[in-house]
Amino acid sequence: MEIALNNNAQHIVTKDERAAREAIQYLKTKRAGRATFLPLTTIQPRELPAGTLKQLEANPAFEAVASQIVTHDPSLAPVIQNALGTTILAKDLKGANELAKLVHYRYRIVSLAGDVVNAGGSMTGGATTKGRSSILTRKNELEQLESQLKSLQQQTSQFESSVAAGKVNVQTKREQLEEIRSTGEKLRIQEQEWTSKFSSGRENLERQNHQLKIYDYEKADNLKEKNELEARKQALLTEEATNERLLIEMNEAIETMLADSKIQDSKRTEVLHLLADLKETITAQKVELGYTSTEEARLTDQLNELYQQKQAAEDRLESIQTIRSESRTEEEYTQLIEQTRTDKATCETAAKQLREKRIALQESLTKQEETLQQKNEQSQYYSEQRNKAEVAISRYEVDMQSRINRLQEAYELDFEQAKENILPDVDQEQLRSKVRLLKRSIDELGVVNLGAIEEFERIEERFQFLNGQQEDLLAAKETLFDVMGEMDEEMKIRFEASFEAIQTEFAIVFPELFGGGEAKLVLTEPENLLTTGIDIIVQPPGKKLQNLSLRSGGERALTAIALLFAIIRVRPVPFCILDEVEAALDEANVIRFSRYLKQFESDTQFIVITHRKGTMEEADVLYGVTMQESGVSKLVSVRLEETEELVK
Repeated sequence: MEIALNNNAQHIVTKDERAAREAIQYLKTKRAGRATFLPLTTIQPRELPAGTLKQLEANPAFEAVASQIVTHDPSLAPVIQNALGTTILAKDLKGANELAKLVHYRYRIVSLAGDVVNAGGSMTGGATTKGRSSILTRKNELEQLESQLKSLQQQTSQFESSVAAGKVNVQTKREQLEEIRSTGEKLRIQEQEWTSKFSSGRENLERQNHQLKIYDYEKADNLKEKNELEARKQALLTEEATNERLLIEMNEAIETMLADSKIQDSKRTEVLHLLADLKETITAQKVELGYTSTEEARLTDQLNELYQQKQAAEDRLESIQTIRSESRTEEEYTQLIEQTRTDKATCETAAKQLREKRIALQESLTKQEETLQQKNEQSQYYSEQRNKAEVAISRYEVDMQSRINRLQEAYELDFEQAKENILPDVDQEQLRSKVRLLKRSIDELGVVNLGAIEEFERIEERFQFLNGQQEDLLAAKETLFDVMGEMDEEMKIRFEASFEAIQTEFAIVFPELFGGGEAKLVLTEPENLLTTGIDIIVQPPGKKLQNLSLRSGGERALTAIALLFAIIRVRPVPFCILDEVEAALDEANVIRFSRYLKQFESDTQFIVITHRKGTMEEADVLYGVTMQESGVSKLVSVRLEETEELVK
C-alpha cells in the first residue's frame, strides 16, 4: 500500500483551504521546507469508469482497486478516493502488464510484490533499499517498538512483583531463622541440663564404683578369713584323729589291765560302759566338729583343754599300767574308776559346752553368710545400676550427637551458635508444632532463589540503563527524522535546481553535437523528486522524437556524451578522465566530439583513453606504451604542438 500511495503517503490532510494556506505560510516563514496539502473541502475523488472496471474484473490478474481495500475514517473518503481511486492492484508483474494493456496505459497498476506499471507505460520495480523507510513503515516500526516497550514494562512489572514476593519470602525465612535460633538456644539450655545430669550420674557412678571396690575388699577379707577357718578346721580334724588313736590305745590298755587283774565282770562292764560313753561323747564331738565350717579358730582353747585331758588320760593310763605292773589293790581300781567317771562327766560338760559353742558358731556363720549374701546382692545391684548408668550415658551421648548433627544439617549451626540463639521460657510442644508447620511451608515453597535480590538489583540496573538508552535513541530518532526531513527538502530543492540547469544545457549541447535536432530530460515521477526516474527523449536531425532506448548505439553514445558535457557546463571540474567514450561513433561524429572537447580546455583538463585518430589529432599531448625490446614496456609521450612546428 505504501508503493500504491507513492508520494501521497506524505501529503497532509487539512480541514479546508484556509488551513492549507496557513500551513504553507508557516513553512515559508520558518523555512521548514515544502509539503503538499489536501483540503477536504476541495479535494475531488477519482474513480475508474464502470466499463473499464468491468473489463478489469473479468481478467484473472485483477485483484482490486486500491481504494476499496483501505480501512479509513469516512470523513477521509474523498482523500483516499483521490489518491487510490484509479490505482489498480494486480497479482504479479505479468498480470500488471496485461491490465496496463487492457486500460491502454492510462492508469497506474501495482502488483502485490510491489512492482509498478506507471501511466504511460514506464515500469518501476526491483529490490527495496535497506535503511530507507516510508512514513507507514516508520509508523509500524514505532507501533512495534511501543508494543515491545509495553511488553518490557509488563515483564519489568512482573519481575518487580516477583522480587517483592522474593523479599517477603526472604523476610519470612529470616523470621523462621530467628525462631530456629531461638529453638537452638533452648536446645542449648536442655543440653546444659543434660550435661549437668550427666555429670551428676557420672559422680554417682564413681561413688558406686568406689563402694563396690570396698565391698570387693570386704569380700576378699571374708574369703581370706574363710580360708583360714578351713585351715584351722583341717588342723582340728588332724588332732581329732590323733585323740581317737590315743583312745583306742587306752581302751586296749584297759582291757588288757582288766584281763590281767581279773577284775569283776560288773566293774569291767561298768568300765566298758564308761569307755563306750566316752567313745560316744568323742563321736558326738566328732560329728559336731564335722558340722562346724566357720570360725574354728575360736575353739583352740577348748581343743587345748581336750589335749590337756588327753594328757591326763595318758597319765592315768600310765598309772594303770603302773598299778598293773605293781599289782595294785582293788581300792586303787575303784579310785581309778571314780576318777574315770569324773573325767567322763568333765568330758560330757565339755562336750555340752562345745555343742553350745557349735550352735553359736553356726548362728554366727549363718549371719555372716546372710551378710555376705546381702553384700553380694548389693554389689550385684550396684553393678546393674552402673551398667544402666553407662547405657544411659551412651544413649545420651548418641542423642546429643544426633541433635548436634541435626542442627548442622537442618539449620547449618554448630553447638556454640545454637547456644547463642536459644530462646528462654518457650513452650517446647508449641515450638515443635510451629517448627513442623514451618518445615511443611518451606517444603511447599520448593527451592528458594537466594540470589533473587542481587538478580533483581542487577536487572533493575540493566533496565534503568536500557530505559535511558531507549530514551536517548528515541530522542536521537526524532532528531534524525528532523535532520532527514531537512535533508530531503534541501535535496529536493538542489535536485530541482540542478535538473533544470542540466536540462537547459543539455538542450543546447545536443544540437551542437548532432548538428541539429532536439533533446529533453523528463521526470517519471515529478511529484516525488527523491525517488523519481529520468527519461531521455531525443530527436536527431531528420528523425522522429523517441525514447533513448529505441536509438542506435552510436546515437545513444553521442547522447550520453552530450549529457556529460551538459553536466560539466553546469558544474565544471578540474579534470576529467574519458575511457573510449567515442568508440561507437563514426568518423564524422568523432571529429565533432573532439572539436567540442576543445571548448572546455580553459576550465577542465581531459585525460582521454582512445584508439580513434580524430580524437588523437585534437589532443595536446599523446602518451603511448611501446615494447622496443621483448618483455620491456616503455612509455612514450609526444606534444603535438611541437610536432606541428617541426612539420612546418
